[in-house]
Parts: sequence; structure tokens; C-alpha cells
Amino acid sequence: MGVRRYKHSLKTRDDQKTNAAELTLRQSIYPICLVTVLLFLWGFSYGLLDTLNKHFQNTLGITRSRSSGLQAAYFGAYPLASLGHANWILRHYGYKPVFIWGLCLYGIGSLVAWPCLLHRSFGGFCAAIFIIGNGLGALETAANPYITVCGPPRYAEMRINISQAFNGIGTNTGDDTKSLKTVQWVYLAIACFVFLLAVVFYFSPIPEITDADMAFQAEETHANEDIKPFRKQYRLFHAAFAQFCF
Repeated sequence: MGVRRYKHSLKTRDDQKTNAAELTLRQSIYPICLVTVLLFLWGFSYGLLDTLNKHFQNTLGITRSRSSGLQAAYFGAYPLASLGHANWILRHYGYKPVFIWGLCLYGIGSLVAWPCLLHRSFGGFCAAIFIIGNGLGALETAANPYITVCGPPRYAEMRINISQAFNGIGTNTGDDTKSLKTVQWVYLAIACFVFLLAVVFYFSPIPEITDADMAFQAEETHANEDIKPFRKQYRLFHAAFAQFCF
């Protein structure tokens, strides 16, 4: 029951179990590491965004309130991705196509960003950031639940915590970029890397996650026992509040 037995199909039936939740710890290392790279990438992108805010204010004389348009374009794309196109692809095709779609959007946005930075076009770069935000929103929609389910259920919390740590590492790495000229080449390098990573995802035999796999994990962890009404699921509200603070 090794990872090598999985086919690189871009569509899996939701009622079909792929045994992703039954992988051993050793078998789950490769797919988890591959998806963890995505968490590093969107942390890195966020670190670059903070750096660019400062560079645009200093280089182009843009006010702080106007430079906040970068944040608006970046985070404004997230609901469009998570509730729109990424959600649709996830429900109709699966996690792997969402990873590939998100990486392609990230790469396109990075390519658009390069000439905008070269010509110091703030409006054009906001458009590029919006495309990048859509890509990263798609990746985040799929990456967190994938990491939680793929592998032994008893290690789910450990997997997501370790993977999320790379998000913080990526943010600190991206924040270290010193000049606007350096950022131009960084975005070009990002575009090349994420397109290559999309190809790696396509050919990698990582297992798909289906509703049947999630049902199996819920059964193994006894998650369906003592289900309370939605209004009484206090842990859910606490978790949502913690995520909002994050």
C-alpha cells in the first residue's frame, strides 16, 4: 500500500476511498513535504508584500493609505478563491487540481508583477497581487485539510502544526528582501519555480483526499461521537476567533 500505487489522475470519485488516511507515517512523508512547500510559498509572498509596502512608499512617494491597496488586493482575492473557483474545482475534481491551479495563478501573477515593478506601476502591481492572492487563496483552501487527513489520524495535529511553522519561516524570509530591484528578480524566480512545482505536482503520485477518506478519519478519531448543535460547538467558535486574530 505504498505511495507508488497511486495514479496521477486529476479526478477522483468522492465516494471512493483512496486510503490516504490509512498511509503509514513513512508513506505520508513525501506528499506532506510537497504540500508543506506551498505553506512556505504563501508565507514568503506575504513577507514580500510587507517589504513592497515600504519600498513603494519610499520610491514612488505613495502615501501609507494608498499603499494599503496592496493589502486590499491581496486579501480581497482570498474570499473569491476559497468560496469561488478553488471551492468549485475542489468539489468537482479534487485537491491535486486545486494545487496545480493555485500554483499556475501564482506564477501568472508573478510574471505580471515583474514588468509592473520594472516600470514602477503601482496600479499594475495591485492587479498582479490580486492574481497572486487568488492563487494563494486556492492553495490555502486545499493545503490545510489535505495535510490534516493525509496520513495516520493520530498525527493530524502534529502534521498541521509542523507544516504551518514553515509559513512563518517563509514570511520572515520574504521580509528580508532589501530593494525594489531585488524584488523584481525575486518575482521572476518565483514564477519559474511555481510553474516547475505545478509540473511536479501533476506527475507526483500523491493520494487524493475524498469524502470517504474524511469519513474514515472521523470514524478512527471518534469525531462523530456526541455531535452537538452548531450553536453549541464552542471549540469551533474559539478556533475561528483564533484564526481571525492570526
